[in-house]
Amino acid sequence: MKRIVSAVTGFGMIATSLATAVVAEENRVTATPEPVPTLSTLNPAIAGDPWRYELHFYLWATEAGGEALGRDFTISFNDIIENLNFALMGGLSAYKGKWMTYGELIYADIRQDSEKSYKISREDLDFDIKVDAVADADIQTTVVNFGAGYKMVETPTYRLYGTFGVRYLELDSQLTLNLNKRSFDAESSDSYWDAVVGLNGRAAINDRWFVPFVLDVGTGQSDLTWQAAAGVGYSLGRSDIVVGYRYMDWDLPDDDLVTEYYMAGPMIMWNYRF
Repeated sequence: MKRIVSAVTGFGMIATSLATAVVAEENRVTATPEPVPTLSTLNPAIAGDPWRYELHFYLWATEAGGEALGRDFTISFNDIIENLNFALMGGLSAYKGKWMTYGELIYADIRQDSEKSYKISREDLDFDIKVDAVADADIQTTVVNFGAGYKMVETPTYRLYGTFGVRYLELDSQLTLNLNKRSFDAESSDSYWDAVVGLNGRAAINDRWFVPFVLDVGTGQSDLTWQAAAGVGYSLGRSDIVVGYRYMDWDLPDDDLVTEYYMAGPMIMWNYRF
């Protein structure tokens, strides 16, 4: 009888051990795996700060100029308006935590037609020669800026981002000259990619008024490019209006048709946040 009791007791202990092992295995298999750490879980401040966006629409009353074929040239804002076929200016910025991104497009298509008559006098002739000349010029300018920034300073009345990005410039020009029924065509298309670094800031004057500013410099396919802009803005809640002045400049390779180019003038901007 003792042997039977011992056998039963031993069998019960073995069964209990097996049952415990099976339950432990099931719990291990069905247990929810630990989540993989992400940037949001490692930094809760980022997870709690959603992306914020800001659209920029503006009118830049710019003049353009520089140096081409060794001679200075300037196209005033009035000339640009009189001969403007199409223009598009705008941008988008996004903010999350200490980071920001930005993108901007400036495009202008300018076409100018002119017709003049010239008189040429020669000493061996008793009369003047009349020459009719018709010149048609089509100039397209494209500027693209995009990049990112990191907030270096922030106080209740002031913020400053250090920015890094890319600037793209494309100059396409076509010239047609009709001289006494003879036609001459000339075309040029040049583009430049440059890396830029700079500062983007905003200082509050009071609850409504503020001063925004941008400054950057860079190089790449151009010898040097830089821009500076500043203004005064008034906040309307989800939007604001800014009036200021902007200057952009490129020092281009000496063997190109245009060796220096700039765009400068006052601007008015409307920003909308969402």
